[in-house]
Amino acid sequence: MTRSTIKRYQLVLLLLALVALVGCTNRYNPNVYSGDQAMQADSISYGTITRMNAVTIKDDNTGVGLVGGGVAGGVLGSQIGGGSGAVVGAVGGAILGAAAGAYAEDEFQKTNGVQITVRLDSGRSVSIVQAAEGSNYSVGQRVRVVTSPNGRARVLPY
Repeated sequence: MTRSTIKRYQLVLLLLALVALVGCTNRYNPNVYSGDQAMQADSISYGTITRMNAVTIKDDNTGVGLVGGGVAGGVLGSQIGGGSGAVVGAVGGAILGAAAGAYAEDEFQKTNGVQITVRLDSGRSVSIVQAAEGSNYSVGQRVRVVTSPNGRARVLPY
């Protein structure tokens, strides 16, 4: 393989790793519904927000960042030196790439969230965590709590 061909493969691998990591992001926006949530009857309760706390929502890591970073680091590291130097570079690159990829995936898996406590008109209180994006509420505001049959709930404007 020529050096330019190897560089192209490296670029493709890095781009694939980045695309995979971006696909790992998770949003809990109360205004976004999945396909299986469409056309189902949800129950609605009304209430008043009594408390709001900023939180971080974190999904479980899939390992894509670890593996993708390790592969990309190994490929890039193997370009260092020749012979046994390339092997050492590949191993070192794979270790560093895996660590960087795992860290990147961990960061991509985080979403800024808000824990909203609502005192329902029934007298019962509920606490719901959802994405901060799309959750522009304040304490004392009247809201709807929409609960789907699977128990997932979201706070929406009254």
